[in-house]
Amino acid sequence: MQSQSSYLKLAVILGILTAFAPLSIDMYLPGLPAIADDFGVSIAAAQQTLSIFFLGLAIGQLIYGPISDRLGRRVPLLVGCALYAIASIGCIFASSVNELVLLRFAQALGGCAGVVIARSIVRDLFDARESARMYSFLMLVMGLAPILAPLIGGQLLIAFGWRSILLR
Repeated sequence: MQSQSSYLKLAVILGILTAFAPLSIDMYLPGLPAIADDFGVSIAAAQQTLSIFFLGLAIGQLIYGPISDRLGRRVPLLVGCALYAIASIGCIFASSVNELVLLRFAQALGGCAGVVIARSIVRDLFDARESARMYSFLMLVMGLAPILAPLIGGQLLIAFGWRSILLR
């Protein structure tokens, strides 16, 4: 068994990785009307940026699971995190809603790595009892993120505009 401090560090890291997707969805929701206004499009057009994110998450799960089983966890996780970061920066500078749609898809593909691979890491490192404990923690993160994210996103929207929400 790992020491308590290394267990806690790993739990925090895996929790952050698990939170990428729910934070990227729910922090973003308060900004949809501002995005529509900024690009001069309908709310429905702005909502496509959310729909495409869900599609990217679904496709990403099909990709990262088999790749991380074959190549190991580290490289696919680093690639996914890099893609997520680059796409997030791109979203901040998007000049049209269509560009934002494409970048949100890339963001979802990258962010999905954390969700999928974090669970695989738990399976790799822990026995049944300890993995149940870690999975419980990760489910807590997945449950709290959608509750807290719109509040955080709304405050960022008020203080700095919708693009700031994408900096997380």
